[in-house]
Amino acid sequence: MKQNDQNFLWRRIAKKKNTGNQEAPIAPKARKGWRRRLGEADYLEMLVEYNTEAMALLVKTAAGWVYCYNNWEHEKMTGFGQKAIRQQSLKTVLGEAYFKVYEKNADDCLKSGETILFKGTASWNGEVRERLCRMTPVAAADQDFIVVTELNTKVLKDWMRKNHLATTRFDQMFQTHTASMLLIEPASGRIVEANPAALAFYGYDLEELKAMTIDQINTLSPAAVAERRQQAVAGQQRYFLFPHRLKNGEIRMVDVHSSPLELDGQPYLFSVIIDATEREQNAAALYREKELHKTTMDAIHDGVITTDAAGNISYLNPAAEQACGWQSIEVQGQPFETIFPICHEYTREPLTGLLAGVLADGQSQEISEPILLSKKDGMTIPIETSLAPIRTKNGSIGGVVMVFRDITLSREKKRRIEYLSYHDELTGLYNRRFYEQLFSQKETILAHPMAFVMGDVNGLKLTNDVFGHTIGDLLLKEIAKTLKVASGARHRVIRWGGDEFMIVMPGSDLKDAERLVKRIKEQLKAVCINGTIEASVSFGMALKKSRDDEPGPVLKKAEEMMYQIKLLESKSMRGTTINALLAALDEKKAETKAHTLRLSDHVMKLAEQLSLNVEAKNRLILLTMLHDIGKVGIPDYILGKPGRLTEEEWQIMQTHSEIGYRIASNVPELHVVTEEILHHHEKWDGSGYPSGLSGEKIPLNSRILAVVDAYDVMTHDQVYQPARSHEEAIAELRAQAGSQFDPRLVEPFINQVSHWR
Repeated sequence: MKQNDQNFLWRRIAKKKNTGNQEAPIAPKARKGWRRRLGEADYLEMLVEYNTEAMALLVKTAAGWVYCYNNWEHEKMTGFGQKAIRQQSLKTVLGEAYFKVYEKNADDCLKSGETILFKGTASWNGEVRERLCRMTPVAAADQDFIVVTELNTKVLKDWMRKNHLATTRFDQMFQTHTASMLLIEPASGRIVEANPAALAFYGYDLEELKAMTIDQINTLSPAAVAERRQQAVAGQQRYFLFPHRLKNGEIRMVDVHSSPLELDGQPYLFSVIIDATEREQNAAALYREKELHKTTMDAIHDGVITTDAAGNISYLNPAAEQACGWQSIEVQGQPFETIFPICHEYTREPLTGLLAGVLADGQSQEISEPILLSKKDGMTIPIETSLAPIRTKNGSIGGVVMVFRDITLSREKKRRIEYLSYHDELTGLYNRRFYEQLFSQKETILAHPMAFVMGDVNGLKLTNDVFGHTIGDLLLKEIAKTLKVASGARHRVIRWGGDEFMIVMPGSDLKDAERLVKRIKEQLKAVCINGTIEASVSFGMALKKSRDDEPGPVLKKAEEMMYQIKLLESKSMRGTTINALLAALDEKKAETKAHTLRLSDHVMKLAEQLSLNVEAKNRLILLTMLHDIGKVGIPDYILGKPGRLTEEEWQIMQTHSEIGYRIASNVPELHVVTEEILHHHEKWDGSGYPSGLSGEKIPLNSRILAVVDAYDVMTHDQVYQPARSHEEAIAELRAQAGSQFDPRLVEPFINQVSHWR
């Protein structure tokens, strides 16, 4: 050891006077700064110097362990002062016969780096003394030290004699107490001691328990048990609830009260164990019951509000929170009638004392009157409600439960159902049930004579087939609105069937009915759907002269007249319908008039080459005009798309031939070309649509139109492609002959158009 290191212990220490008095200690506020100035070794020196126990510092040299410093208490005990003890060996200070024990423990302490406690004997001042020694390793900047603390065993023995009575009493209590008690080693969890109550509880004898650790009894993981054991040792937690396994395998829940305890200088955990299984089972059952009750309350759709015996709110279930706008936590403890005032729905008079009545007489109440419950925002809701007392275990009334239901939606649904029972959902007019009800119960209040007007919409099926049911429904609603406005509040307008309406005119004769029909027809002229569909209705009428006349025959007479008029109007209507369809097609710009004229010219010249008869030529001209009539049902964005169609768009486009077929089927004059319209996109090899026909199974006129239409489309600009030259179009026709086109038609047509050029 260097001389500088040997002198560190006395360089800055307060000097002792001959009397042994020490210099006044440094003030607490100055000590921290002093430690920084003195350094780590000086700080260790202070800890030793001012300790009330006998302490010394050892350091190991090449010659063995030597003393380098001791405090005043150690000097008084050994007779070696601070200067005298420096560089003195253990043998010199302790004596020949006693230094080996110190030397061995000093080596063990340095090697393990842990504090060692042992009993030592030394010869000091001619007297052999037995001491309890504690050695603690301390690492300094340049040297490791051993701090030796000497404790007088005589003092300990005196203390033990004084506390013998207390120890005996503790032992008696330990052995006789009815609570289970265990003494546990903190580090390992080994069971050191168990009282008879613990043996009886766990079912083991003492030797079996002492051979076990607490981990073998506690069913938690060893890591969890060790963590809680350390919490008890550190005094961080004293109470635990553990599942313990008995010898017979039964699991019991136990309360464990643990405290650290030191016996013979060794730390232990003293644990008192109380069986809490029944309590925990009861608590679990109560918790399940509460959870079941809460789950039930939370799940039901009715609002639930509970109060205590004073009428203060204690709970709102989620349905009540949603209905009233309050959160349960906001109103707990508040008077019910302050938060939820109730009044009569019609008179708005407050209904007070409802809860007080239930609390007073303990009788449930069903509130049958229409009442309103106030919400958080000041609004009110109509409710149906009942109140019942909440009884405690001893039968007394502990509060009130109010169960209520917001009937706003149910009322609205009821009104809606009643409305739909007598009204048509699409048009809002009265329905057939209303008519039956009218003439079964209310006819006595209706004035006579009574005119019946029956109307039938013309062309509705064709409109639905061509433009879809959405447009057809719109047409019906516009007609219904016109009928209702023209009829006024005095007459009942009824939707009788899909496209039929009836008007019941109390106190009106046939002249009144004629004037109404004339007024309706005039107003219908202003109705035009989708820019092309005009509203047209055929009417018939009949008169019910008195209450004695049955309504059935009168209604039948009106229907017969309506059908007669419909037959007279149908021919002109069909022409109007065809013109409307062609106008719609022109509006969509799906086909131009110039294109139609070119096709007509081409097909007629080809028909001459093929020697077709007059009937076939007429059908061919009609087909040329109407072959793409189905495009009125194709969305504009597809017809006008400049680029390539998507797969979905192409599927929609292909439906135009079927739409055209349905249109033609509804017009008798067009029946001759229905099949040819349907198949004008079939291909010679069977790869066309919609039916995949091939060869001569495809109608001849459809095959002729396919060649001519393809040439004209290729040689004129389209939204999706520019025009090709005549030569390019001819080459394409020849390339597709035998696959897309009838090969017997391609060359005659090519010769024809080439000659014209």
